[in-house]
Amino acid sequence: MEIRKKLYVELLLVLASFLSGVTALLLAVGGYSDKIFLEYLSIPRLMFLNIVPVILMIFLFYGIFGKATAAYGLGSIITLVISLCNYYKLVFRDDPLLFEDILIIREAANMTGSYTLFLNAKIVGIILMSVGTTFLLYKVEKRLGEGSGFKRRAIIILLTVAICSMLYPTYKREDVYTSFQNYRTLNANSQTQIFVSHGFVYPFIHSISQSKDKKPEGYNEKETMAYLATYSDEDIPSEQKVNVFAIMREAYIDFSQYEIDGLDCSGYDLYHQLQEESYTGQLYVNVFAGGTTYTEREFLTGSSNIKNYRSNVNSYPWYFREQGYTVEGSHPFHEWFYNRRNINQYLGFERYRFYEGDYETMTDAYFPEDKYLYSEIYKDFTNNKEIGKPYFSFSVNVQSHGPYDITQNKEKEYLIGEQYSDACKHAMNNYMSTILDGDKELIRFVEQLRKDEEPIVLVLFSDHLPWMGDGNIYYKEMGIDFTQDTEEVNKIQYTTEYLIWANDVAKERLKDEFVGKGPIISPCYLMNLLFQRCSWNGPAFMQAMNEVMKTMPVIALSWTFIIDGQFCHGIPQEKLEMYENFSKLQYYWRNKFLYHEYI
Repeated sequence: MEIRKKLYVELLLVLASFLSGVTALLLAVGGYSDKIFLEYLSIPRLMFLNIVPVILMIFLFYGIFGKATAAYGLGSIITLVISLCNYYKLVFRDDPLLFEDILIIREAANMTGSYTLFLNAKIVGIILMSVGTTFLLYKVEKRLGEGSGFKRRAIIILLTVAICSMLYPTYKREDVYTSFQNYRTLNANSQTQIFVSHGFVYPFIHSISQSKDKKPEGYNEKETMAYLATYSDEDIPSEQKVNVFAIMREAYIDFSQYEIDGLDCSGYDLYHQLQEESYTGQLYVNVFAGGTTYTEREFLTGSSNIKNYRSNVNSYPWYFREQGYTVEGSHPFHEWFYNRRNINQYLGFERYRFYEGDYETMTDAYFPEDKYLYSEIYKDFTNNKEIGKPYFSFSVNVQSHGPYDITQNKEKEYLIGEQYSDACKHAMNNYMSTILDGDKELIRFVEQLRKDEEPIVLVLFSDHLPWMGDGNIYYKEMGIDFTQDTEEVNKIQYTTEYLIWANDVAKERLKDEFVGKGPIISPCYLMNLLFQRCSWNGPAFMQAMNEVMKTMPVIALSWTFIIDGQFCHGIPQEKLEMYENFSKLQYYWRNKFLYHEYI
């Protein structure tokens, strides 16, 4: 009789755990269509991979505590909390929760201050169901008596751990992950939508293996070192040294290229004038509406796959230090944001300025304005002149960071038309006001560089497209529908711009006019282009990357490539060896620090 009671409780616990797994799937769609949930239900194998981990977690707690109520209560809370984190991250930033995000949980928690969390009927219903199920289990368990004894609990723990051990390899397997083609409603070219198409619990667990920097198949360190040794590190000739300013502009995009009905783009004239006297091109980035540091760190390191760095890592700032440059930068936001305080040191910056104790003294704005950033960048450069060393500066603005107010216009109207919702117009008007104000400050800064007696080269680029409504709804209103699975839409979603400009002193020194049209490239190649314009050969790694860039100028995490001038998804067989050598070189560069003497 006692055994039957325990089995009855455990059966109820299985059912309750199953429901908890289903609620995670309900939230997994984020701001996308709820039709996707029905698509999950139509794929039993996908349901299994999403729900079984929740059941196993709750039964592990059951083995530990011996109480169904405690096990379900704790397990359902954990499931609900991480599911809500993923839900809000998708809604606000169109970016899913990955395992590596847990490692920077402080940044994630603090960034919620930029957004207004909300409750809707779905969330409230899930919370009430979880509370009700917990109460039901409590009443049943109380009526049937004590929980499981030690021996039964030990067996449950061992069985749970054994099942987890057997299943985990399946969760890691890339061939299993890519076998699901759940794209009736979603775009197979969007990293975010690929994640959503798999649910939440399953792709979250799958991302554990992705968070580790795995050795490429066939990797041999000595062979990679020998390959790299076929190139030699080259110094920047003293007569060719110029000062370099690199600035990544948050969510900056030129909307005039999309011909949006009713959008006044005349404010871009200043930027277009700067483009006319620069070397310009497009960046195919890995992120959309968020993930700023992915583009940033690709540029700084030359790596196409970015880690959550925890120690010194090879980068171009380290190379500039080796060449006798002062290496500094600014980001007028919090030092904890993306862990820049620590990681920028690992990347080789001798000094990096942040909001704390610095820009916070200049303004009360939550996102400090560009006028302070550009002024301080130039001030730091001027101070460095007294030292007599060439200067490398990399900075990231924050004034144009989203989300953008959807309740009122703070400045003038740029988007008009009855076909647009008020929220769409407010978001676009406030975005345009912000970036065009930034353009004015940028041009003032450029004029300072133009008049300076020192040779200066400026690199400008953007990290990703801006946020435009939960679920990208305002893009859709403006005729840009990212759910369409086409090459054109995919390119729009992940393409920003770069330009390389030089003052007359630098042009004379480097014998280059710094004008013309550059190729579309991945951010990991942007420093290569800069060095080519400056006629610098750079470190051996960069020279090896130059060879790959000729054939594969775009290498994206979504397995989107440009190979021999053609967009493609996947690597043609005849280019596979080149890509494998590239992957091995990249792994070596990320994991074998070479600049110890400059620490």
